[in-house]
Amino acid sequence: MENSATAGSSCAGTRQTLGTRMQKTRLSLTRHARELTAEHGFSGFTVEELCARVGISRRTFFNYFPTKLDAVFGHADDGLPAGALERFMEARPAGTTGISPTLLGDLVTLVLEQLSVDDAEIRGAHGFFGILHKEPELLERMMKIGPERQADFTAMVAKREGVAQDHSGIALLLHTLQFAGIRAIERYLESPEGPTLAEEFLHVMSQARELFAQDLHHDTEHTA
Repeated sequence: MENSATAGSSCAGTRQTLGTRMQKTRLSLTRHARELTAEHGFSGFTVEELCARVGISRRTFFNYFPTKLDAVFGHADDGLPAGALERFMEARPAGTTGISPTLLGDLVTLVLEQLSVDDAEIRGAHGFFGILHKEPELLERMMKIGPERQADFTAMVAKREGVAQDHSGIALLLHTLQFAGIRAIERYLESPEGPTLAEEFLHVMSQARELFAQDLHHDTEHTA
């Protein structure tokens, strides 16, 4: 029995190590594909050149992505630490009815996990999205998968909160977070020796919260 348990544990560890290694390779392919796109344009490099930069064979590439275009856009959960989405879904306080009081904080925590990447990855992604609108093929794909991924994430948040997928408050909150993330990256790249990326993001969110905390109505009557 002990030997079986040990063997099972060893196999599980091997699978976990393999999964981690494959995830790192997948992320590396997307990262370098974006860097090459920013440097040379989407048509300016081949799958073979991408593979050479990552250190894998062309055959191995197709175990991860069917096309170069798919490699450039990667997967929706790229950049998120393992278990981040699960932790977010499980963070809703038990017994809560309607929108939970921790939703904003839990989403901010999730974004901060996604922003905890190294400087080279930040610059590579920013450079890629900077050239996106100059590349028709990339722009067409972004216009397709961007809304799809946004809808999937919105549906996940709505499911956690037990509200309809078209809940306007959820959509507004997610758009605010997206804007804050983009603005934080811009500010960080303008002054990399200044505040950290996380600090920039929290600064933008604090400004938004200050505004949204204001009363929606005010007394317009004037005394004589």
